[in-house]
Amino acid sequence: MSEDSARFWSVIFGGVTTIGLVLGGTYTVIQYFDSRKKDAQTYALQAATAQLEARKPSYSTHLDLCSQASVAAANIATTKDPQKKKAATEDFWRLYWGPLGMVEENEVGSAMIVFGKCLRGACQQSFAQLHFPWPTAAVPRYRDILS
Repeated sequence: MSEDSARFWSVIFGGVTTIGLVLGGTYTVIQYFDSRKKDAQTYALQAATAQLEARKPSYSTHLDLCSQASVAAANIATTKDPQKKKAATEDFWRLYWGPLGMVEENEVGSAMIVFGKCLRGACQQSFAQLHFPWPTAAVPRYRDILS
């Protein structure tokens, strides 16, 4: 092999080696940032899961109290027995002023306030303020049930 040919092949192999190193380095950098992105997503998912797990007891209490309030409201609205209606009304007000006030959210709080106003006789205004799925024509029926 002549000296010119040896130089040519030396330049070719040097260029191929350089290109290989650049491509390998680029691949390594891409893998590094992709791995960091996946780690960040995994961490965010783990943090969200931990927050949800931490809130589970509160959600459970909230569900239990909302169920009790719903049962009390249903009893007030449907029972004909004055004793049961009085007991359900007392239970509703106990939940309203007591434990449910600590865990309620906006929708539950609004519904409790509206129902409480209905118990006090201000039903028409209260139902009109909420965005319940029932029509406002049903308000007199609910007012009649609660009286």
